[in-house]
Amino acid sequence: MMMFAVDPITNPVITGFAKQKPEDTPAIFAKFFSALIGALLIGASLWTFIQLLWGGMDWISSGGDKSKLEMAQHRITTALLGLFVVVSSWALYLIVLQFLGISPVGSSNFEFKIPTLF
Repeated sequence: MMMFAVDPITNPVITGFAKQKPEDTPAIFAKFFSALIGALLIGASLWTFIQLLWGGMDWISSGGDKSKLEMAQHRITTALLGLFVVVSSWALYLIVLQFLGISPVGSSNFEFKIPTLF
């Protein structure tokens, strides 16, 4: 009787899990959670930018109407407050990770660097 080597069944959408061991589960979960936090931060920042643009356009198009002007100011104020909350929560997340001894990037030498053009 001939035995053929058969490839294991894999999921084409989720790759990279075929050769993982159960001991690797915390690292996989950490990568997933870190990517989820990053996606939420990007989404919140984009939403804040959209709200700022929307508030600015409302301000410009208010035409001297006091109620429209106040609504535009309120939209801009809440957008900036939301951005402050998002940045503060990200900073708190980094502080908690530092306290627990976990690196959010995957290396033990985490440094916060502000990107520059030159």
